[in-house]
Amino acid sequence: MIIAFGALGAALLYALGYLELKGSIHHGATSKRVNIFSNYAMAAWSLPLVLLPFFFPKQFHFHPNWQAALAAAMAGISLFIGRICTVKALAKADLSISAPLLGAKTVLVALFSILLLHTPIGWKLMGAAALTVAALTLLQAGPDQNRHHRRSAVGWALGASILFAFVDVLTQGYARTCGIAFFQPVMFVILALMTPLLGSTPPAPLIAKKRLLIGGAVIGFQAPLVILLIGLFGEATLINILYSTRTIWSVGVDAWKGEGNAREFWLARLAGALLLMGAIVLALVK
Repeated sequence: MIIAFGALGAALLYALGYLELKGSIHHGATSKRVNIFSNYAMAAWSLPLVLLPFFFPKQFHFHPNWQAALAAAMAGISLFIGRICTVKALAKADLSISAPLLGAKTVLVALFSILLLHTPIGWKLMGAAALTVAALTLLQAGPDQNRHHRRSAVGWALGASILFAFVDVLTQGYARTCGIAFFQPVMFVILALMTPLLGSTPPAPLIAKKRLLIGGAVIGFQAPLVILLIGLFGEATLINILYSTRTIWSVGVDAWKGEGNAREFWLARLAGALLLMGAIVLALVK
């Protein structure tokens, strides 16, 4: 029950948060500033987790070791680069395009198992691949003059999906042994420490600042929530299936309050989101 409410809640918060961040970019905030604020918000939400073993010693353990620290650092670096790709995708296309594409990470996890673990290719995975191709085609529906930007968004989103899949694998592999109260704060501190590498950026216009603050705070909360669920319960597959409902939420939220072409092309994009959701379930169901 906790997994279901947490993952589904995070999926809805994802759609609402990125709608605000997309709006802040639309009103003049740079993608770099969006990235910077969101990264610091994630770290701020994650740091208090280090106190959990002191208040709930039976529920949360704290066993730091070098292997776990290295894995957390690698996860933080992957998250840092993946966040750059995510915001680039968001800046290039509507939320109803870029957000569903990020759901492809769950299919990529299944594909990684074939490439790295030599898992046999069954009909379910072949069907998932076909559905994913069809979904990507439908998700790119939009004005012809913006076709180049939509294709660019696909590339950035797929790059982010690969990196985020790596983060999930590391979290599931190490967070439960060393304790989420150690793994997650280290991971997000690394993310925060790397953020100055993005360089300086002009302040956001006043009209964009409010949406940046709201969106950054929401995204900063939901991303650590997903990592926390994986670290506590180790059910990365189930959590990713539930979390992938953000593909549908994102299309709905963008059609409701978006500022791009979401209303005009919402039916095709919703069909693409549903196909991608089907591909994710088909690829991961046992």
